[in-house]
Amino acid sequence: MKMLKQVGMVMALGVGTLGLAQAHHAANSQFDGNKNVVYTGVLQRMYIGNPHSYLYFVSLESGQAQQKWTFETEAVLALRRAGLSVRDSLRIGNTYSLVYSPALDGSKAGLMSAIRLSDGRVIAFSTKDQQTAADKLLAEKLLNSTPNSQSPQ
Repeated sequence: MKMLKQVGMVMALGVGTLGLAQAHHAANSQFDGNKNVVYTGVLQRMYIGNPHSYLYFVSLESGQAQQKWTFETEAVLALRRAGLSVRDSLRIGNTYSLVYSPALDGSKAGLMSAIRLSDGRVIAFSTKDQQTAADKLLAEKLLNSTPNSQSPQ
């Protein structure tokens, strides 16, 4: 009987932990995954870590005060896999354009799905479809040109 209680406790803890892990990774609880928005701003600072990295931008819209934005993105290894070398690709003070899903609470924040680097490459996270969609959106909204993306790795 004691063994049965122990097995039951282990199973309950396992299910509880799984629920927490899924809740942590439910991006749709924080961001509107149905919307892709283009943002352009100056990179102010970065936090590159696990399980998520954050890029902090400032923008100055015509006639408005400086606005601070925060974009959540992937962990370090996922950024590298996508082709983004934080050390070589991102520079504080440079201007970047990116595609993001906006925060549901209306704050100046979002989940970044792609970024156009200074050399023109577009780095997208997740899937080939997302890469193509982000590249097309950036090209149409910012460059009025034909998409020219980096191949996913």
